[in-house]
Amino acid sequence: MRAAIAQAAALTSRLRHGLAAIHRAELVPHAPPLGAVEQALRAAISTAERLHDGLTRAVERYSAASRDANGLFDALAGVGGALLGTQLRMGALFGGPALVLGALAGIAGGEALTGRKLDPAALARFLEQHPQLTGNPTFVAAVRGVADGMDEGMLTAAGVPPVIAVALGATGRTGMATSADALMAIGPRLGLLEESPVDVQRVDRQRVDTAPSGATQRLERVPEGDQVRIERYTAPGSPDRFVVYVGPTETFDPRPEGEPWDMASNVGGVGGEDVASIRATELAMRDAGITDASQVQLVGFSQGGMVAARIAADGDWNAVGLQTFGAPSGNVVLPDGVQGMAVRNREDFIPALAGPQTDHHLLQVERTVYADPSTMPTDQAAPGHQRVAYAATAQAIDAARSEDVRAQSRALDDFAGDYARRPGSTITASLYHAVRRDGSGG
Repeated sequence: MRAAIAQAAALTSRLRHGLAAIHRAELVPHAPPLGAVEQALRAAISTAERLHDGLTRAVERYSAASRDANGLFDALAGVGGALLGTQLRMGALFGGPALVLGALAGIAGGEALTGRKLDPAALARFLEQHPQLTGNPTFVAAVRGVADGMDEGMLTAAGVPPVIAVALGATGRTGMATSADALMAIGPRLGLLEESPVDVQRVDRQRVDTAPSGATQRLERVPEGDQVRIERYTAPGSPDRFVVYVGPTETFDPRPEGEPWDMASNVGGVGGEDVASIRATELAMRDAGITDASQVQLVGFSQGGMVAARIAADGDWNAVGLQTFGAPSGNVVLPDGVQGMAVRNREDFIPALAGPQTDHHLLQVERTVYADPSTMPTDQAAPGHQRVAYAATAQAIDAARSEDVRAQSRALDDFAGDYARRPGSTITASLYHAVRRDGSGG
C-alpha cells in the first residue's frame, strides 16, 4: 500500500512537470495552442491527487482498525484468562490443593498425574502428526491470545479479583513476564525449568573471505549444535565491528540437562529473565573481544532470535543492527536506532508465544509461506517454524520490491560489507559451545 501511495505521488509530480512544460511552451513565439492538452493534464492531476489522498486515508483507517482489533483481541484474551484463573481457583478451594498441583504438573508435562517421566518426544509426535493444525494462522492467533491471557489467569488463580486482574493487564503492569516468572517459580518444585550456571568454550576459529549479503546468507550463518557464531571485522584505522549469530532451541525437555538452549531458557527468556542461553551468548561475546563500545549486529533464529533481541535491548551492549527469524520476542522493547527487521511466517506459532507485538521500532516483516495449505509438509513438526520455511522467506526478502524492506536490508548488509570491502580488512569467525555446569539445575 505504501508503494502504491508513493507511485501515486510520483505520477502527480510528473503530471505537474508536464503542465509546467506546457506553460513554458506557450511562451515560445508561434507555438501551437495547447489548451486541450492542458485541460487533459489538469484532469489527470486531479485524478492522481484524489488517488493519492484516498490511498493515504485507506492506510490510516486500516492502521486504526488494526490497532482497534488488536486492542479488542487483547482485552478478550485478558478476560478469558481471568475467567479461566477463577475456575482454577474454584477447583483449589473445593477440590483441594492437590487438584491444582496436579493440573500444573500436567501442564508442565504430566509427570505428577501419571507417575511417568516426561516424554518430550510425545509433543514432537503430536506436532508432526498435526501440521495443518499448528500451521494454521487461526491456531497462531489462538496461541497469541492464550499467551496474552496467561497473566490474568495466574493472578485470578492466586486470588486477585478478575476485574483487578484484567485492569492490571490492560495498563501493562502485568504481561508475559508475570506468567513466565510464575512458571519459573513453580517449575523447580516439580523438577522442571531449573536454571544453572553455564560454561562456554570456543571450539573453532577461522578466516572468512566474504561478509554476508542478504537475509538468506545471514540465516545460513546461524549455527546449530554449537550455539553461537561471532564474526569479527577489522579494517585499518577503524574500531572492530562484530556480527553475533545465535542458534535455535536444542532441546524441548523442561527437565534440567546439560543444554542451555532448552525450555527453561525459552520460558524465562520470553519473560525477560536472565537465562542460561543469554548468559552464554554474552560470555562468548566477551571472549570474542566485544566491549560495551563495540558496534554489534545480532542475528538469531527461534530462541536465538529471542536471545539476540534481549541483548539488543540491553543497555550493556552497543547493538546497532538486529535481524530475527521466527523469534518469540514481540514483547521485547528495543531502543531507537536499531536497524533491521523481525521476520515471521504467518503459519508459525512460536513467535506468538511472546504474546502480541508490542515493539514497533524494528521493521516487522510477515509472509505467508503456504498460500495453498495442501502444499504444507506433513512430515514436519510446526512446518511454518522450520528452517527451510524461513529460508524461503529470506529469499523473498532478498527479492522484495518494498523500499522499507530494501532499506533495512541495505543497512544490515553495509554494516559488515563496508569493512569487508576496504583494503587490508580481515574477517574472523569464532564458534562457541555452551553447557550447563554439571549438566543440572542449581
